[in-house]
Amino acid sequence: MEKLDAHSAEFRQFFLVHYETLCIRAFRLVHDRNLSEDIVQDVFLMLWKRRTEIDFSRPVLPYLTTAVRNRSIDCLRSRKSRGEGTCGLDTLDGYVRCLVADRCEEEFDLSWLRHEIDDGVSQLSEQCRRVFLLSRVTGLKNREIAERLNISVKAVEKHIGVALSKLRLRLSRSGFFNLFL
Repeated sequence: MEKLDAHSAEFRQFFLVHYETLCIRAFRLVHDRNLSEDIVQDVFLMLWKRRTEIDFSRPVLPYLTTAVRNRSIDCLRSRKSRGEGTCGLDTLDGYVRCLVADRCEEEFDLSWLRHEIDDGVSQLSEQCRRVFLLSRVTGLKNREIAERLNISVKAVEKHIGVALSKLRLRLSRSGFFNLFL
């Protein structure tokens, strides 16, 4: 499948072979069958629109898998902004669950990942660690953390940014990417 023409039977076959697997992957993140089907259809539509730009001599499934995951996370964020909930995406354990759902075919030890995160958090400065844990474990909003610790909301945002940056770097060195988006 090097290039897809306008009436490509190869594209249809590719869609039929991978549609269900990608829907399952999206469902593991969004927990909504209709939404997961919409996400996968949107990703395939995007692929179809960009079919002349994509090199199909390389594997396309990893690209689609990443696109489905990213679109699913975008939908969760959109739900959160509308007040519909995020399936826990705004908590540390929620991020870990999303990562595990996304990489369910890969064998890795969740306790090792949790240990890496805990170890990374323990290496943060005391104030940074306190702010991060109140945000990601306790689930407090930035304003609530600022009031509780008697610091500004900007300071809370800075501490969370520093913590996420350090954890992102630590986990990327271990081969885990996009855990904290």
